[in-house]
Amino acid sequence: MINRTVRLIMLIGSLSGCAAVNHPSNPNAIDEVKQEGGYAFSSSYHEDSQISVILAFSGGGTRAAALSYGVLKQLNDTQIMVNGEPRSLLSEVDVISSVSGGSFTAAYYGLYQDKIFSEYEESFLKRDVKDDLLSKLLSPSRWFSALGRTDLANDYYEEEIFGQKTFSDIDTKTAPYIIINASDITTGVRFSFIQEYFNVLCSDVSQFPISKAVTASSAVPVLFEPVVLENHQGCETNDYTSMGQISLNELSFRSKKAVQNIREYNDKDKNRYIHLVDGGITDNLGLLAIYDLLEIGDFHMKMEYSGQSKHHIMVISVDASTEPELGIGQSVDFPTVAQTLNSITDIQLHRYNDATKALFIDSMEQWASEASNGNVEVIPHFIQVGFDYTKDPIARQRFNQVPTDLTIDANTVDAIIYEGQTQLKDNQTYQAVVEQLVSLP
Repeated sequence: MINRTVRLIMLIGSLSGCAAVNHPSNPNAIDEVKQEGGYAFSSSYHEDSQISVILAFSGGGTRAAALSYGVLKQLNDTQIMVNGEPRSLLSEVDVISSVSGGSFTAAYYGLYQDKIFSEYEESFLKRDVKDDLLSKLLSPSRWFSALGRTDLANDYYEEEIFGQKTFSDIDTKTAPYIIINASDITTGVRFSFIQEYFNVLCSDVSQFPISKAVTASSAVPVLFEPVVLENHQGCETNDYTSMGQISLNELSFRSKKAVQNIREYNDKDKNRYIHLVDGGITDNLGLLAIYDLLEIGDFHMKMEYSGQSKHHIMVISVDASTEPELGIGQSVDFPTVAQTLNSITDIQLHRYNDATKALFIDSMEQWASEASNGNVEVIPHFIQVGFDYTKDPIARQRFNQVPTDLTIDANTVDAIIYEGQTQLKDNQTYQAVVEQLVSLP
């Protein structure tokens, strides 16, 4: 819903004395693509165990950041046995894919890991980020500045949350592989900040700032300007796709279209620059990046299952979308323009989310069957955490009225964190898998 604050920011932007000057955020080109090394999925490594955990964090501002944080807390509190030793289930997370608000949590955990549980609430979740950003926007020092609203937001995230960290600062041997997703309004591609995507731009993602990736992932169109990347010349990319060299004939229709769309970057004259905005536009759940990792990248086929008779793959979808009560059905009067637009947006969002989940669930059985062999059975589990599953109807109504905003009152943040924890803890599938892992020798 476009509230007074959003309208104020848009007004401030329209009255700015100086126009923002765009500069590509990836100025340095590479001579050849990086098929290994850097921040590529092929370079990530995790010790083999009885389970692989994959997380998908949706958009939804601080509401989404808090719900996904609650899931991380529960995973950290869950003890399992790995090679005869007790370990938190959080340590078995291999991949986190995120969009928009969920990207704050994913990036923070990727960089700082266990420090998230002592610092994140103060650093972001319970901070008045909206007020801080407004102060920057209203500052007289900005009147004669060429910095745009997106630049100011990025500066704030860098100064107050992520520092000057780049993707090279994520330890791929101990942290999950973090996939931060944005949307390219130049080509319509869901763009992931991983080396496989940066290869087609002849660029190195390992030197890219985390704060800028999160800024792009959460840049609401119109409210914030796009983050611009340059599609450099000078490296061989003609046959390189987002997940390696692959025949289109081997892919599903959806994956084939994804590869074809990414290959549009090979036309470097037509697509010299790409303009990245909120990742929720092309995938509000963060699930499609994982789908591509499995369908195109054959992640499930590259796992090693030595010494195992059963291997569990648990995908947890943290969906912070809401269904606010708009009051349309309570009056014979025609809905207002705001009610109509919000209703249409909600309908499109939820139907797209439902279709994405159905696609993913249907595909999991196929991936598990392909990965299983005579020695090991791969068992898939899809777990959903979201306000649709809140048991208390009063709490569910409360959560559904929480706006998509960067500032939420502390009590609501605490309630959403607790909801994420308890939903995962009480999930029957989750309980059954944990029980099996706890009983392992």
